[in-house]
Amino acid sequence: MANLRDIRKRRRSAGNTRKITRTMELVASAKLKKAQDAAAASRPYAEALLEMVGNLSGGLTHPLMKTRPVSSVVIVVSAADRGLCGSFNTNLVDLAIKRGDHHLRQGREVEYLCIGKKAVSTLAFLGREVAASHAGIAGKPQLAKVTPIANGLMDDFLAAKVDLVEVVYARFVSASRQVPDQLVLLPAGAADAHASVSGVRPAARHAVRNLDFITIPSPEELVEVIIPTMVRTVLYSAVLQTTAGEHSARRIAMKNASDAAGDMVKSLTTVYNRGRQGKITQEIAEIVGAVEAMA
Repeated sequence: MANLRDIRKRRRSAGNTRKITRTMELVASAKLKKAQDAAAASRPYAEALLEMVGNLSGGLTHPLMKTRPVSSVVIVVSAADRGLCGSFNTNLVDLAIKRGDHHLRQGREVEYLCIGKKAVSTLAFLGREVAASHAGIAGKPQLAKVTPIANGLMDDFLAAKVDLVEVVYARFVSASRQVPDQLVLLPAGAADAHASVSGVRPAARHAVRNLDFITIPSPEELVEVIIPTMVRTVLYSAVLQTTAGEHSARRIAMKNASDAAGDMVKSLTTVYNRGRQGKITQEIAEIVGAVEAMA
C-alpha cells in the first residue's frame, strides 16, 4: 500500500506541474501577440528612415558612418531577464561568444554590454568581461529605456573609445521560430541596419532609390538628426524582436513541459491501476484461500 501511496503523490505532483506549465504557456501566448505586433509595427518606421537616409546622404558623410581600423569592439547581447524558455538565452550567449572569439583572434579588445539578466550571469560564469548590464528592459522594451544605451554607444564611438559595435539578438521569424543573429550597429550602415529591422538579408532587399529632393532644412542638417535616430531605432527594433522571440520560446518550452507532465500522469495512472488491481486480486485470493481452509 505504501508503494501505491507514493505513486499517488507523484501523480498529484505531476498534475500540479502540468497546471502551472499550462498557465505559463497561456500567459506567454498572450504576451507573444503583443510583442509580435510591436516588433512588426517598428519595422515600417525603421525602413522608412533607412530609405530616407539613402536618398538624402548621397555624397554626404556623418561621423557615425565613418569606418576606421578596428582595435576595440563592444558586443551588445540582447537576451531575456528570465529563464524557462528552453535554450533561447544559451543560443544567444553562444553566438555572442563566437563573435567575441572571432575579434579576439584578430587582436582586438572585446567587451560585452548585456540587455537582460541571463546574458550577464552566463557571460560572467564563463569569465567574459561585462562592461555594463541593463535589466528590466527585455520583458517590456520601451524606446525611452533603450535610447540612453544607444546614446552611450554613439558617444563612445565618436570619442574613438569603440571602433565597432555589434548587436546579438533573436531575429523573430514566426511564432514558432526565432534565430540568433547579429548586426553591425556602429559604424552606421544602411545595409546592415535594413537586414536587422526587416528580417531579410541585404541581397534580398530592394535597392534604395536615388531621388532628388528639395529639403528644408538642408540635407546636411537632416542627416545630422536622422543618423542618430536610425541607430536608436535599429537597436530598439532588435530588442523588440528579442522580446517576441523570448515569449515564443517560452510558449514552446511550456507546451513541451505540459505535454511531458501529461504523459507522466498517464503513465503513473496506468502503473497505479495495475498495482491496485494486483492488490485487489491478492486480497481476493487470500479470502478464497481462507474459505477453502475453513471448509
